[in-house]
Amino acid sequence: GVLSNYSITNAGANFTINPRPATWTTNANSKTYGDADPNPLTTGGGSGFVVSDGVNASYSRAAGETVPGGPYHITATLIPAGALSNYTITNTGADFTISPRPATVTADNKSKVYGDPNPVLTATVTNTKNGDVLNYTLATTALQFSNVSTYPITVTLGSNPNYSITSTDGTLTIGKANLTIKADNKQIFLHAALPTFTVTYTGFLGTDTPGSLTGVLTFTPTTTPAIAGTYDIVPSGLTSNNYTITFQKDTLTVNYSTTCIIFGDPTHAILQPINPDGTSVNKAGSTIPAKFRVGDANCNSIGTPGVVTSFKLIGTMSDVNTVVNEDVVSTTPDTAFRWDPSAQQWIFNISTKGMKAGVKYTYQISLNDNTSIIFSFALR
Repeated sequence: GVLSNYSITNAGANFTINPRPATWTTNANSKTYGDADPNPLTTGGGSGFVVSDGVNASYSRAAGETVPGGPYHITATLIPAGALSNYTITNTGADFTISPRPATVTADNKSKVYGDPNPVLTATVTNTKNGDVLNYTLATTALQFSNVSTYPITVTLGSNPNYSITSTDGTLTIGKANLTIKADNKQIFLHAALPTFTVTYTGFLGTDTPGSLTGVLTFTPTTTPAIAGTYDIVPSGLTSNNYTITFQKDTLTVNYSTTCIIFGDPTHAILQPINPDGTSVNKAGSTIPAKFRVGDANCNSIGTPGVVTSFKLIGTMSDVNTVVNEDVVSTTPDTAFRWDPSAQQWIFNISTKGMKAGVKYTYQISLNDNTSIIFSFALR
């Protein structure tokens, strides 16, 4: 009732709802180079938002897949859009970091033989991604003719910004080459001084020579053999750091002299009464003495046991035109060669009993120096 006593002006007023301050905090995240981004990319949370508004966020990051290109900004996009106008929002995002990828470069061990070119150096690489080829070099101090030993193969890393690399050096092993040292054949007459033994080297490499070896080259035998025949010449005594040495023997042949004249007769030839040219003709049924001498380097007649290794008939030939040119004085037949010390000669009495007239017979006397005396006679 009292208001009727007034003329009232009532203009009213406004009630303002101000935007609510709120903050959205995005968590930083990271990955290793070459891996996929985490799913979800990251996490985050808000403060100051009214729960019933259901404010949430989705995340995206700046494009890039290299370590030096980062860090990459993570952007939080808030929803629902209709509720966001009610807030003054602080939303700074966060960083996404790509870390270097661990990888290994391990030099492969290599080997070669002394004197061969160095092998191609290689390495085993692990844990790379995206077809990347790591930047590194391999080197060794070994050369083609470096001495037999082991040498490091060194890994030197170049620029690989997307990787954290562990490198491991390797080893180049140089093994020995093969060298053959072979004795050269030699010949002497019995009781002569030993010759100067020599060898032939096969397998030297580069500028190597016998002077590259150590030790003293020696040989056996060291004294002159007392009996004719063949003997091994065996070299030894040399060594080498760079070569595996194979020593090969060869032969010293000790022969009877072929030039000596003893008691006026040639040696190493059939003697009278058998002609050395094969023209002797003898009476069938007779005994024919086969005589000969062998001499040493000093023209001494040699009558030691073992000079004769065999005596055998090696051929016959019909000879209807034989002409008698001598008679043979028969002596007592023997069954083996014997040494006649007074005449300093070997003698074997050949019995022709049972042999045929008109036939030429050829014999071979084999000696222990691997030579022979061959002679022939015919029968009438």
